Amino acid sequence: MLGMAPDLALVLVTLVGLFHGAEEGAWTGLVSALTVGALTSFPLGGLFVTYMGVGVAMGLLGQQIFSDRIPVLMLIVFVALLVARLVLLVFVPVPSFGAWVLATLLVALYSALAAAPLGWLARVVLHRPAMGLTGPPGAALLTRRA
Repeated sequence: MLGMAPDLALVLVTLVGLFHGAEEGAWTGLVSALTVGALTSFPLGGLFVTYMGVGVAMGLLGQQIFSDRIPVLMLIVFVALLVARLVLLVFVPVPSFGAWVLATLLVALYSALAAAPLGWLARVVLHRPAMGLTGPPGAALLTRRA
């Protein structure tokens, strides 16, 4: 529809950030920005700021409030793509703002829909360790009983 496609690179950055934290999200954002920059005509500086920023933000968000529910994941991806496109707008001005808004909403919607199966797959592949009441797994091994 209208020649739009989901931004799978940004969906990947979002998922890695949510499941593995800010550092891995930033590294994934760096690699994704280099890949997208090599395949498109976007300026690399804007791609680095956008993709790495999304990776770090999703990593911080994933540590705080991330839920394993697919509709919540879809909403997070939708909002992340809207914010990322707004940041890219600073680096790449557009001739027609109305057409940009429509294209941005469609890409964000398609990406959110693509996030449903990819989020399920990421839960299996990018297994996030569960946090217990006392901290990360294995913390109980460090305490010694007298």
